[in-house]
Amino acid sequence: METQQPVLRAIMESGDKWDDPSEDLLFILLEDIRDKHELFMIVERVRDASGQTFIQAIRTEDAQYRLEYRDGSADRHFFAITADMREAHDILTKWSFELPGWDTAIKWQSLKMPG
Repeated sequence: METQQPVLRAIMESGDKWDDPSEDLLFILLEDIRDKHELFMIVERVRDASGQTFIQAIRTEDAQYRLEYRDGSADRHFFAITADMREAHDILTKWSFELPGWDTAIKWQSLKMPG
């Protein structure tokens, strides 16, 4: 019997991984970040073998959530900041399940790498 390849993978700062996380699991993982058990989480599209298609959430020192997404090359790397965990969850979920609105729900800024 052939095993189905996961579509998504959530990876925590600690290295813990979950294949095809549900909307509820994404919320629980964000709670771990809120409660300072983890610093960040990354959700990547497994079908992108380069590992360059992902969204991540990082808890900042001032208790906000820095969201970053990358869609391939370095010039397609963006970030946004929100203080609202539910807004961060909504954006993570919509990106993960390819639902409309994740990219317009918040103001994204280009993350230009020096060089």
